[in-house]
Amino acid sequence: MDLQYLEELRTERKRLADQANEVLTKAREAGRMDLSSEETQKFDAIHADIDKLKARIEREEKQANELALLAEPQGRRSEPQFSTTTTTHGRRIIANVTERDRTEGLRAWMAAGNPERQITDREREAATRVGLDINSKMLHLSFGPPLRSTSPDDIRAWQEACTEQRAALTGAQSTTTTGGYTVSDELMRTLEVALLSFGGVRSVATVIRTATGGPLPIPMTNDTSNKGALVAENTTQTELEMTFSQLVLDAYKYTSKYILASVEFLQDSSINVNQFMGEALANRIGRITNDDFTTNTGSSAPRGVVAAAASGVTGVADPPTHDNLQDLIHSIDPSYRNNSRFMFNDTTFKSLKKIKVLQYSGDTVGMPLWQPGLTLGAPDTILGFPYVINQSMASPGSSAKKILFGDFSKYIIRDVRDFTLLRLDERFAELQQVAFLAFSRHDGDLLDAGTNPVKYMSQA
Repeated sequence: MDLQYLEELRTERKRLADQANEVLTKAREAGRMDLSSEETQKFDAIHADIDKLKARIEREEKQANELALLAEPQGRRSEPQFSTTTTTHGRRIIANVTERDRTEGLRAWMAAGNPERQITDREREAATRVGLDINSKMLHLSFGPPLRSTSPDDIRAWQEACTEQRAALTGAQSTTTTGGYTVSDELMRTLEVALLSFGGVRSVATVIRTATGGPLPIPMTNDTSNKGALVAENTTQTELEMTFSQLVLDAYKYTSKYILASVEFLQDSSINVNQFMGEALANRIGRITNDDFTTNTGSSAPRGVVAAAASGVTGVADPPTHDNLQDLIHSIDPSYRNNSRFMFNDTTFKSLKKIKVLQYSGDTVGMPLWQPGLTLGAPDTILGFPYVINQSMASPGSSAKKILFGDFSKYIIRDVRDFTLLRLDERFAELQQVAFLAFSRHDGDLLDAGTNPVKYMSQA
């Protein structure tokens, strides 16, 4: 990572932020509550440049992190550095798998559904290398090692699976899972990135992955009202019982709906099939699950964080005032506040950027609520707290719950480990097209035993 270059980008971002502040200051000094059309245009243009710089900084940091990950000698994403041949489930698997093998192997599987498409020997060999059976119409891809069990049998099975996976990457033999571990690994990696790009909630929630879809109970207790006592010496103690409840996560099925691919597309060797398929499927599932993780009521579906949040501040005008936001912040218990952040959509974010705080009584020159992060890894903040842009949140409107604040790590997302990809061969054969359809299972809810870790601000 070129630290000097990143510092220059952050310095330029700070300069632009100061320019935007000057626009607000000029209007306030003139006694105007609103910006003129020219000032609004200038302010928005400056912040458009700020957003571009932010995206550029994030890309530079992301690339540096990716290069560091790929440079690790051993790890889940590293290329195998061995050349042993082994057999798994009757299939011959060859190690030293390359990115070309992954792409051509998956393309061969995708194209095998069209009888007019001739699979080349190179593609068949690539499919064999990555453990794909091109005659199978279904792939089971895995999100990764599970993080929580639902039964003792699952614990043992998952421990064995994780042990086998580590051996596949660091030992002298290559193994495979259903669908081929190398294709699964790379395709799911792209899919996860795409899920996050639409996942305002997913990016800050706690994600639990399970190998099965059975009910997942999570115990909860609220002991905050119970206190100990001062007692005399040799005094008999009394019991103060704790009361437990539980949050039960289910596994609701989601579909990407089918995606059509032409024979010409499948023959185009310039296309990265892993990336295309991962993004195409995940973008659709990412959009619908983020909607549900945000606003769904929880009736035969995940309960969104807005539906689960408690009321913090109500009857607020648009835009909210500095005092409104402070009331929302302090409606959260201090035990949650250190890990808290705001959540809102981009329209609300734009209005918050224009709010300024008076430095002292009578001062007409204040500081904006929004402040850019200027050091490595430091987030942009609103009143000192980071924020998440979630386009599934409500825009300003009557009674809209448009701003959330709290500890979003208490929102639990459950992913069932398998992600199923189907190839539909016959349905569109006359058009020389093959359809692909994905299914995944998820649930989500707020872990709240009555202490309200997340609260909302609603508009009048």
